[in-house]
Amino acid sequence: MKSGLESASTSPRFVGRQPQLAHIRRAQAAVLSRGWQMVCEVVGEPGIGKTRFVHEALERSVPAVAWAVGTCSPDERGVPFHVFRHAFTAGQSPRRGLRAGRSSGQTWAESAAEVPPAPARASDAQRFRTYQLARRLIGLAARDGLVLVLDDLHWADASSTGLIAHLLRYPVPAPLLLVLVYRPRQMATPMPFGPPDPGEHADAATTSRDRIELPPLSLAEVALLHPCVGQAEVRPRYDLTGGIPGYLAALPVDTTSTGADPTRTTPGARLSDASVAELRREWSGLPPVDLACLRAGAIVDAPFSTDLLAEVAQVPAALAVEVGWRLARLDLIRRVPGTGRFAFRHPVLRMAVAQDTDPAWQAEASGRALTALVELGAPPVDRARYAERLLALPNGRWVDRCVTVLCRAAQEVRCETPDLAIRWLRLALRALRPTAGLTQRRHEVSLVLAQIIGEAGDLAESRALLQEIVPLFPADPPGRRAQAVALWARVERLLGNYAEAAAISRRELAALPAEAGPTGGYRLATEIGVAGILAGRPVAGLPDVLGGDLGGSGADRAGLLAVRSLAAVHDGALDDARGLLDAGARIVDSLPDGDVRDHPDCLTALGLTELYLERHADAGRHLDRGLTLVRASHRDDGLCQLLLGRSQVAYHGGQLPTAIGLATEAGIVARRIGSHHLLSFALAFEAEATAWRGDLRDDDRAVALARSAAGIATDLATWCGRTAATALATAALLSGDPATCADLVRSAGGDSRLSRLQSTLRPRWFELLCAAALAAGDLTDAERQARLALAEANQVGLPGQRGFAESAYGEVLLARGEALAALPHLETAADLFRSGGMVLRRSLALASLARAAEAADQTGLAARARRRALELAGWCGTERVALRLARPVGPREVAALTDREWHIARLAATGATSRLIGRQLNISPRTVEAHLTRIYRKAGVASRSALVAWVARLDDTGR
Repeated sequence: MKSGLESASTSPRFVGRQPQLAHIRRAQAAVLSRGWQMVCEVVGEPGIGKTRFVHEALERSVPAVAWAVGTCSPDERGVPFHVFRHAFTAGQSPRRGLRAGRSSGQTWAESAAEVPPAPARASDAQRFRTYQLARRLIGLAARDGLVLVLDDLHWADASSTGLIAHLLRYPVPAPLLLVLVYRPRQMATPMPFGPPDPGEHADAATTSRDRIELPPLSLAEVALLHPCVGQAEVRPRYDLTGGIPGYLAALPVDTTSTGADPTRTTPGARLSDASVAELRREWSGLPPVDLACLRAGAIVDAPFSTDLLAEVAQVPAALAVEVGWRLARLDLIRRVPGTGRFAFRHPVLRMAVAQDTDPAWQAEASGRALTALVELGAPPVDRARYAERLLALPNGRWVDRCVTVLCRAAQEVRCETPDLAIRWLRLALRALRPTAGLTQRRHEVSLVLAQIIGEAGDLAESRALLQEIVPLFPADPPGRRAQAVALWARVERLLGNYAEAAAISRRELAALPAEAGPTGGYRLATEIGVAGILAGRPVAGLPDVLGGDLGGSGADRAGLLAVRSLAAVHDGALDDARGLLDAGARIVDSLPDGDVRDHPDCLTALGLTELYLERHADAGRHLDRGLTLVRASHRDDGLCQLLLGRSQVAYHGGQLPTAIGLATEAGIVARRIGSHHLLSFALAFEAEATAWRGDLRDDDRAVALARSAAGIATDLATWCGRTAATALATAALLSGDPATCADLVRSAGGDSRLSRLQSTLRPRWFELLCAAALAAGDLTDAERQARLALAEANQVGLPGQRGFAESAYGEVLLARGEALAALPHLETAADLFRSGGMVLRRSLALASLARAAEAADQTGLAARARRRALELAGWCGTERVALRLARPVGPREVAALTDREWHIARLAATGATSRLIGRQLNISPRTVEAHLTRIYRKAGVASRSALVAWVARLDDTGR
């Protein structure tokens, strides 16, 4: 068996091909039984293993039949009948049963000598006589049965091709199996071969022609073929070669590999010299221009155009087109459908051509390829690949150009693939040696790297880089240092270091040159404002950096306006907040997504301000736009804050499952980027929404989440600290601990007036204190908190906050037994909550209205309110409304029970056991007993029977 691409293998094993072997066996049997010629074509891709397959079939043939093998060679195309000479003359490998004597070897050589030498051209009659003589000689050799294998016919000479066509037209009257092995794409001249005509014979077993197309090996067969290759490396090798055995054998084998990709043409991943030598036969005879274009294509690597080929090979464009099609006809390269580009027929062939190319020429060609790709506007990935290749060379002449290409490519892909951009920038930094001449360039690249690393979510590394390089930036008129400082301050703020963020921003803003552009000033002032709000000390008047100059980025101006409006909302200056908000929203709404994408904080501030001003639709629109942009650009640094804002919009709008899902995702992102204060916000928001959902396990889960949030944010002066405290207060109240609720709200507020809490939300917190006082049975304190809520609501003037106040006062009147007096307050609260877009609170107000109407014997109003409350509760996904509707109106001891506790008390009063109650509510009997213990204490009873009597006395909901 010859050694070559078709038969090369690092394993003596032969795997698969069983159906194809059966074809050969049937053809051989048919030849012996009929005593007549049969033709079998074996075709397939280069390297598919056609030669190895044929020899394996011959070795396995039973009964044994004589066989002869002739092989074509690209450098012997000028020898007439070369493949037949090779098959029948002496000096070939032994062919079982074939007698080489006068009738086969010498006679064939003598008859072939009669063919007129080139350039003389024989007449048709002379050629026919020659073919007939050869046919008779073959018949003599096949008189006892012969398998004649003609291999690599794509390299056959014209005489051999003509003789084969003659044999197909005039079959040999002897038991001859003619096996024709070739690559269909590489036939120099059209051959009269092809799939047999299915209508030629009704019985496939008697047809005189057969065609075997060898498919690639499967992954399992590849693993069997190369047992010495590690399992982790089999898959990448299979993906590279497509399961073609010849190319698999050409790849380097490393038994210690842990899954490295063999496709990378690194110095440690070279093809074997024998494989390159075998493949070199396909291009060794090319003209110099064609060879140069082929080597240029190997340098270009990816599918290439003829224009790029011309630049790299340094040939005219028209000539490159001609050469491209010539190489395609030789099947060295193939046209990529629908693109007008070419690519090597197989990656291994490209690797072999590249490995066979002089390294110095490769370096120069790579430089020309990089220049051409930049000029042609190639994708950044293509440009960066050549920059990486050039930087790997010991010659440093390409460093400046490659660094420029890598930085530009990183900027272009930072939104789609930030990891790739970070890798390119790190490579650029390694290429820029820390010398005096390259210091400023290194700082600029480091700044871009720090920015993209921060956007990708690695805030700690981004901060470390910024701390190192930002102080080294000189003050400059364009304000680049100011923008770098603003970036540093933003990272510090995202990590929860509010004081540091504000300090470095103020210091830089004070030293900002007068001639500096407004962009840096806008960003620094914005960071001062955001840091102040998060620290719990909103800046009353942010530094005026506009100075009458409305230049700079519109998104930067809008960001500053949004932060100023958020600070105004916090302080209760709603008219100022609305004016600033409208100005910022107009700018943002007029900007395209490309300008807003890099300013997620602007959209977050706009959304939160609109939420607190009860413009829920606008808040959702801006926050959704921001989420779409940051998700598309993979910006984790802005994603978490937008998720938190959108979660609050969903919560205030009553969409509890959505709010919980968004808060949970925000927590995941916060953990990923290492921001503890954002994690505290996420846990607090999730706890509050979970508490109001009211499922059986939600009380404990909400308290646990809120305690985790409070454990992270321990400083009640900060926004996240107050948020965690109020979330824990809500969870504590709904789980039956009104005392803890009141303590937490007062601690977060700082005093009885709750002056430390956001002024526009104080009616909400006073309503929470009122509910805690009612649950504790302190009607006097409850009324005081309700009146404070009304006073604050009058100052704020927001319908939703007024609804909290009216609801609180209505609940106080209802608890006093003044149901008729409570009706207008509760009805007003429901209407105000509808105006404010607060669906959950509206459903709760309607539930209280239904209870009050029932107590006042207004059954029509009660039925309407109950029905609407349950509809809204179903939309919100809460069980609290149904539980509240089941509560009686009356004594203080009933008010002390939570909605869930009253539900369990009613079930126990029916005589149900703890096990039965647990099965009905999907909780354990032990949990039921824990609830009953608290119920006994609050109701002042000591046994189940006493509890039954107590519930029967108070329960009026079943009438």
